[in-house]
Amino acid sequence: MRRFLPFALPLSLFACNGASAPPAPAPSTSPSPTPLTDTATPPRPLPLKRFGDWAVGCDNGGTCQAGSLMPEEGDAPALTLSIERGPGADAPVTIRLRSQDDIALPLTATVDDEPVARGGTQQDDAIVLTGAPAMALAAKLASGRTLTLIAAGGRSITPVKLTGASAALRWIDDRQGRVGTTGAIVARGTKPDTRPAPPLPVVRAATIRGEAALLDPLLITRMRQQADCDDHDLPDVTTKTLDGPRTLAIVPCAAGAYNILSALFVIERGEAIPASFDMPVAGDSDGDLVYNATFEDGILDTFAKGRGLGDCGMTQRYAWDGTRFRLVEQRQMDDCRGNPDFIRTWTARVIR
Repeated sequence: MRRFLPFALPLSLFACNGASAPPAPAPSTSPSPTPLTDTATPPRPLPLKRFGDWAVGCDNGGTCQAGSLMPEEGDAPALTLSIERGPGADAPVTIRLRSQDDIALPLTATVDDEPVARGGTQQDDAIVLTGAPAMALAAKLASGRTLTLIAAGGRSITPVKLTGASAALRWIDDRQGRVGTTGAIVARGTKPDTRPAPPLPVVRAATIRGEAALLDPLLITRMRQQADCDDHDLPDVTTKTLDGPRTLAIVPCAAGAYNILSALFVIERGEAIPASFDMPVAGDSDGDLVYNATFEDGILDTFAKGRGLGDCGMTQRYAWDGTRFRLVEQRQMDDCRGNPDFIRTWTARVIR
């Protein structure tokens, strides 16, 4: 029987109720020049850092994000927030707030009881601040101790401690080359904010066409044996069409409380060949199984949950290029501390 790890990052793992994949922030609107051919760039996701009760990280395209974490001891806060900023001169700041309570809009954000920003729009499960109010609030967080939201009507939401926020935002200023410029969030100076956005790597995805093949039961048995799958209580094999005569088989091999691990095979002319990747998949002890996999329109999505609550782990997106799966996005949250807004650590532009 295959042994697998619940997750291969330094996470605190506890089984909870199931959860969907973490919400994905809107991509940066900052333009970056990119070639129209495949750059064959090896993926190199960047590591996250933690400052106090804040996690922070950047992707290879220069977009950075900081997220509040619930205290390691004591009750979880009713509110989490994430601060994201794209690359390029004077790029805007976006703040996403998630609360266990319903918040009537417009809200007022106060730092140490001082009103700083007002407004907000509801986008899915988050309240979003953008533009000047977001920049003003981000700058104020760096010098404050407590953030409190006041809903329309005057009801206050449980405050969030800001331990580590200043260091996290200064780290973002440094990584984006804004220290000492007029565009910095915290480390402001008099120099102009002129650093351009870096170009993104490009992956050319194959055109998906044809119909998925019907699999012989004996072939399914051989694939399960080759992948050293468990032999009971597993979901059915899923097939998806790839390019032309090839079919992707998603073969469940092991199941836990909140993760299903699957082996991927490419089927062609009745033969099953293990799918190849340009980047190790997240979470599997042997590196050849994917977590909670789905495949649509040439893109493979995986979500290795650190626990059932879905507030830690890693998501990966791979594009099928006709030969192998290529990593085009990775998001992660190393700490199981209440914030489901995963931080992007790698991104690529997909062309067809």
